[in-house]
Amino acid sequence: MRGTQYQRDYLLAPPRDFLDEIVIADGKKSRKYEAPTDVAETLVGIVDAAASAIVVTRESPTQVPDSYRRQGATLTQLTTNVDRTPTFTALVRKRVTVTRADGISFVVRVTLPAGYREGTRLPGMFWFYPYEYTDQAGYDRTLRTENVNRFPSSGARTMEFLATQGYAVANFDPPIIGEAGKMNDNYVSDLRMNLYAVIEALDKAAIIDRDRLGIGGHSYGGFSTVNALVHTPFFKAGIAGDGMYNHTLTPTGFQSERRDLWDGQKMYLEMSPMLYADKMQGALLLYHSMEDQNVGTNITSSIRMMQALRSEGKVSALFMYPYEDHGPVARENLLDQWARWTAWLDLYVKNPQPKPIGAK
Repeated sequence: MRGTQYQRDYLLAPPRDFLDEIVIADGKKSRKYEAPTDVAETLVGIVDAAASAIVVTRESPTQVPDSYRRQGATLTQLTTNVDRTPTFTALVRKRVTVTRADGISFVVRVTLPAGYREGTRLPGMFWFYPYEYTDQAGYDRTLRTENVNRFPSSGARTMEFLATQGYAVANFDPPIIGEAGKMNDNYVSDLRMNLYAVIEALDKAAIIDRDRLGIGGHSYGGFSTVNALVHTPFFKAGIAGDGMYNHTLTPTGFQSERRDLWDGQKMYLEMSPMLYADKMQGALLLYHSMEDQNVGTNITSSIRMMQALRSEGKVSALFMYPYEDHGPVARENLLDQWARWTAWLDLYVKNPQPKPIGAK
């Protein structure tokens, strides 16, 4: 039986893979393997029926993942992988626990340029994706799955790459807390508290320049980004991708929300940032994949959101990628996307210009 052990104090006791042998006749169980605590070690396969030898992957924050044959305490290296992104690996990474005005706390993962000097304030980019919980303990349980011993990994939308361009990147999954089945009644108020708490903590730590902040997210994070721009005054710019900005277009539920539009009409309307387009602050860059098959993020939402912003004279843009599903994957599109993102943020966040007279 293979599994992973999770501990409450995941920083001191990260998740550990294990392998148990169970005798079917009497149910007796014996431990055949347990991962060490000083590195991240993942069980890949068993070499023989008795599991006297196994194959594992070992990694650490500075050691690229490699495969090993483990026989007891003896390790034989099988691969010699190379770090293909040493510039990304060299970035400075911090964990900051922030506390909201109501006492709820959550973790923000901050990434800074290599060689960062303490006390240097940088333009900030927040990348986030809210989740709903009924209490603090529900949020805390989600943290246990993170293995802090892993090698830094990246993907197509790893916003931490912006740290190589001089930004302080804050990545977090802020909690929306409320009564079971009605958490979203607190969505807007919790969104404000979450973002304010992050800004206050990073400002107090002299990490960010609070007058040069951007925010972004994909899917539900994109939807939340636009809500942040219409319900708070904190951000100079936003990047929102493949989101839903008018929840009357998802009348039978969305994300973890199970009430329909008629049972939760006030909440549905309050969580539809298109209805507050006239109040948006900051320059918004929208993107959407033209073959998005996600049922909750029809491309119509981005088109109508863009029309609303144009009608209100807001600084905004929408670009759409043909033949892509819920997020671009083609190399050409990803390169185009990053070029647009960095140019947008450099213009409106890193080097913000005064608003023209009469601009909304």
